Amino acid sequence: MLSNADSKVMLITGTRPEIIKLYPLMRLFDTENIDYTFVHTGQHHDFNLFLNFIKEFKIKNPNYTIQLENPTDPIQQFSEILKGVGNALKQFKTSSIITVGDTNSVAAASIAGTKSKIPVIHIEAGLRSYDWRMPEEYNRRMTDHISDVLFAPTIESAMILTKEQVQGKVYTVGNTVLDAVRLCLQTPNENKFAGYGNENITVNMDINGKLNEYILLTLHREENVDNPDILKRIFSALSHLDVNCIFPVHPRTLKRIHQYGLGHYIGKNIKIIDPVGYHDFLRLLRNCRFIITDSGGIQEEITSPFINKRALIFRDSTERRESIISGHSILCTLDYFAMIEAIKRILSSQPISIKSPYGDGYAAEKIVDILKKEPIIPLARKAISEYIQI
Repeated sequence: MLSNADSKVMLITGTRPEIIKLYPLMRLFDTENIDYTFVHTGQHHDFNLFLNFIKEFKIKNPNYTIQLENPTDPIQQFSEILKGVGNALKQFKTSSIITVGDTNSVAAASIAGTKSKIPVIHIEAGLRSYDWRMPEEYNRRMTDHISDVLFAPTIESAMILTKEQVQGKVYTVGNTVLDAVRLCLQTPNENKFAGYGNENITVNMDINGKLNEYILLTLHREENVDNPDILKRIFSALSHLDVNCIFPVHPRTLKRIHQYGLGHYIGKNIKIIDPVGYHDFLRLLRNCRFIITDSGGIQEEITSPFINKRALIFRDSTERRESIISGHSILCTLDYFAMIEAIKRILSSQPISIKSPYGDGYAAEKIVDILKKEPIIPLARKAISEYIQI
């Protein structure tokens, strides 16, 4: 399934989280001299969200990058990625394609692989929010049901796939984002910034020269940042509190802040900084009191034994139920007073030390071991009634 003398596995990324979660796999491929083709769809084309991470992780530049003409229009974006990946599959002889997550890039690339009769391998399969307002929900469901091999991060997600009677073979391996956290924070220099991202980040981070004196904030989901009333409520609630907040702002969010004229709702305690590199972000995450976010990946990252933090999730639903069950993540309605009360409760709570539900940080090794044993020819599509735990 990995490769043979005539063809290579194709790794496809489109956004920053996908690069982070495929980085441990690319690193392992390079270490074991497994040849692969790297394709980037251009869904994240901003330097701080794409090329900066490739530079930071010291992985190779993409063999093929899709130049999107309409990156912000979801229909045009999807169709351009579908066509672009199709062209890449014609240019490079490919044994199988690997995607991770639930973005438009993942869904479009998976369809391109299926239409080209090339096996599709989906990492981070089986996540479900059951919230059809989220475009990610139908992206991940569509991808799961057309994939030949599915790597589920937890037993719960594997059982969901079994219940839905997906046609591919399911393995439970953990989440590769824990691999990325381990690789970045276990080195001797983990207390030093990697030198990527915002040059003034240390000024903002070391508030009063002390740790745990700030909340870390990230916002990027369209249901939040495209709604001026929600953004206004979030900034007003945070500004009301006497606690420092560091906010590495996503380009989309910054654009909406200016568009909606919300600058005067952002209090002096909220320090806005540019997007940062991954090492820098992990240090911010490791040293904060807790994090407020609408991100899915962060709900997994905080469970790493190198982090072990709580997160207040500004969403009505989540596809990372395991993080809620473990006590790392707490869903919070976007009511002004509810947000203030939830923040106060976490500020007064004790630090946590809970085992991660997303594996041991060696998911990439398990994935490679499995793929080495899978046949190179496309897998027969047949329903299975049980999951395989590794």
